[in-house]
Amino acid sequence: GPGPMTGVLTIGVLSIGMISKMYIEVIEDIDPSILQSLDALGATRYQKIRYGIMPQLTASIISVIIYRFEINVKNATVLGIVGAGGIGVTLLTAMNAGRWRDTAAALWGIIVVVLIVDYFSTKIRRRLVGGRQ
Repeated sequence: GPGPMTGVLTIGVLSIGMISKMYIEVIEDIDPSILQSLDALGATRYQKIRYGIMPQLTASIISVIIYRFEINVKNATVLGIVGAGGIGVTLLTAMNAGRWRDTAAALWGIIVVVLIVDYFSTKIRRRLVGGRQ
């Protein structure tokens, strides 16, 4: 039945699937001309990975991780509300007990946390991938 372990497994499986798919897309977008240039210079396999592949992948991979963290925070709220553990449990408990002030406080807390995570993750992802501030 629903519980914290079910919530963790759900978020984990979804995260692994999405991150894997996005990593594959990032890897497919590697510019081969950089690797060809390094090959022409006589670079070793390690040097090609270090100076040709990793600089192209690092920002995008970090961006994907941050984006998925943002989604997981939102999913944890929803899972808590439906009884599968997560940060929405406090909200659900207060609602079921009829403690409306606690419900409002929990709701505001969740909204603030989600907005803060969303704001900072968007700012970091833009800086990493787009170079904008």
